[in-house]
Amino acid sequence: MAIQETFDDFVVDFETKFTTDARSGHDGASLLIYAHNVLNAVEPASDEAQVLVGWLARNRERLGLDETLFTEGDSGRGERRSKLRPVGKMRWRAFGRALEGQVGSGEPLPHSLDPGFIAVADALGLEGLDLALFRLIVLYRLDNRFERLFDGLASARGRPGILRRYPDLFALLISGSPAEINARFRADAPMVASGAIRVDDDGDIQIASRLIALIHACALGDADVRTELLGAPVAARLPWVAFRHLGSEIEIARRVLRQAIAAGNERGVHVLLYGPPGTGKTECAASLAAELGVRLHVIGERSEHGREPSRGERLSDLLLAQRVGAGGEAVYLFDEAEDLFRPRSFDREPDPKIFIHRLLEGAPVPMIWAANDLEAFSPAVLRRMSLCIEVRLPPQNRRAELWQELAVAEGVALDAPTARKLARLIPAAPSVARTALRATRLAGGDAETAELVASGMARAIGHGHAAAPEAETETLYDPALSNADGDLAAMAERLSRPGAPRTISLLLSGPPGTGKSAFARHLAGKMGMTVLQKRGSDLFGPYVGQTEAQIAAAFAEARATQAFLIFDEADSLLLDRSDAHRSWEVSQVNEMLTWMETHPLPFACTTNLPDRLDKASLRRFLVRLNFAPIRPDQAATLFERTFGREAPSGLARLDRLTPADFSRVARRIAVLGLPDDAAAILALFAAEVEGREGLARPIGFGPGRG
Repeated sequence: MAIQETFDDFVVDFETKFTTDARSGHDGASLLIYAHNVLNAVEPASDEAQVLVGWLARNRERLGLDETLFTEGDSGRGERRSKLRPVGKMRWRAFGRALEGQVGSGEPLPHSLDPGFIAVADALGLEGLDLALFRLIVLYRLDNRFERLFDGLASARGRPGILRRYPDLFALLISGSPAEINARFRADAPMVASGAIRVDDDGDIQIASRLIALIHACALGDADVRTELLGAPVAARLPWVAFRHLGSEIEIARRVLRQAIAAGNERGVHVLLYGPPGTGKTECAASLAAELGVRLHVIGERSEHGREPSRGERLSDLLLAQRVGAGGEAVYLFDEAEDLFRPRSFDREPDPKIFIHRLLEGAPVPMIWAANDLEAFSPAVLRRMSLCIEVRLPPQNRRAELWQELAVAEGVALDAPTARKLARLIPAAPSVARTALRATRLAGGDAETAELVASGMARAIGHGHAAAPEAETETLYDPALSNADGDLAAMAERLSRPGAPRTISLLLSGPPGTGKSAFARHLAGKMGMTVLQKRGSDLFGPYVGQTEAQIAAAFAEARATQAFLIFDEADSLLLDRSDAHRSWEVSQVNEMLTWMETHPLPFACTTNLPDRLDKASLRRFLVRLNFAPIRPDQAATLFERTFGREAPSGLARLDRLTPADFSRVARRIAVLGLPDDAAAILALFAAEVEGREGLARPIGFGPGRG
């Protein structure tokens, strides 16, 4: 039967459910060996003797003991107010003979739960003294008669009557050495290292309730230890290509895990996937396992008591999973891993560092860790990771491809322009697209349905606030329709040739809408590279050093994904240091310049305010191009392409037009239902350029400009 989450469903009421015939080896008699050991170790006049005789008297029928052994008041012995005289030596010897006759060989008689207990102990590799102690701990949790015996003996020795690390008391019950028993509760001892039990700073012993339930289920013969501890493997919902944007790092992770699984004896192989919530870390892990053709088991997410598991419970699950092994080709996933590594001074649970450092180094099953917050990870933990990979949202062009690929898989009609629109409006993880398209299929909807569903999901993920749509990625860019002081088409052709240099840096300046970013994206496409586009405002952080860190992260991401990096609003990142008033303004420019100097791939910076750039930054750009408003002949061509008719003569009299003006006017007409006759269109264009400032001084190549 399947293991349920709530332990209470499995606690056995031994007072009512089990027989009392000791000679048939049922559960009551199975406890007599412990009573026999106590009797042989204590004096009849001791408090422990009083507790033992009282316990035997109260349970004599279920223990199968002759009632003539007991007097009328024996059942009250061991109670706090008991005034009875100590047990006499003759009666003490009589008890000894009776118990000796029952226990026979000196081994515990069989208990109904022994098949489950043995199955779990075998899976955890417990034997000898560890096995005997584990049986005591399990019986304490399952058999309330044994619990009362243990608690009574503890109280007789002046200790709280709870399950606690009492080496002398355990030694009393199993006739062992207190020193040896105490060693079995150390962090590196099998019971603790396997996750079977936890011992806190006060010595309180806790056993995983999942194990208690599992012991009961295995005793009934319808549960497998490994299957129940690990749960069903997780299926991938997204194809491996959905995470192609993570570049060479994720491919290295795939090769590392494949080799570790194939070798079978590699220990301590761990891949850390980190990044903000909603970037797809869990889905990435599932797709990685599917690509490897192995099972993925999520560890530490099932509650033992119908609630969110504690850190100690998650640690126990992790240790148990590593102890029992995966039973074949598999990897484990530990999600929200920062919960395990973040120190919590108010917890009474044991500090997991002792366990985790040892586990990371010796874990036999490869693991994937997913985390939102790297601050929780100490350098010692990070050094034990085989790979640390930042999981980012796919770039816009890759998201558009994914929308179409996933739409085909779900049987939803979605054309390329709509896919590009969805990718721009909903900058979210691939799983959002997959879920939206599945809902669209079930609703019998179309692309509009998919947009509604995905937008609602994106708002919910953002706690009611949708992420700002990204700038539209133009896919049909024509360099002949940009007015720049260089041959854009020839440059793109030259840089896209096989063997062309890759360490290209471009400064693209000019008024808004003149096509600077569009040309950079066009150039990236010609070079066969994906685009990583960042706005200067995206990189600013409120804390000291945060902006510099995000600048470094942008360059590192471009390098990891082999992407063409574009910085829009670059003047905010390369502000002239002679005008700086704060130290952080200087340090962020220094950071930017350092990375520009060493970056091995193409990147471009765009700016509307070239005069504000630091003079030293200009020397870092191999190519500097200035974009200006389009010429009248370019405006006429754009008009014909946009509106499907010949340009009116009045268009040539409008100066300072940009390519962006044409798309804005066309959208305004379409959305607002405005007249589209020549005069009305010209009026809209006139409104676009009205009040537009004059051109900034060009800084690109040309006469008098070096």
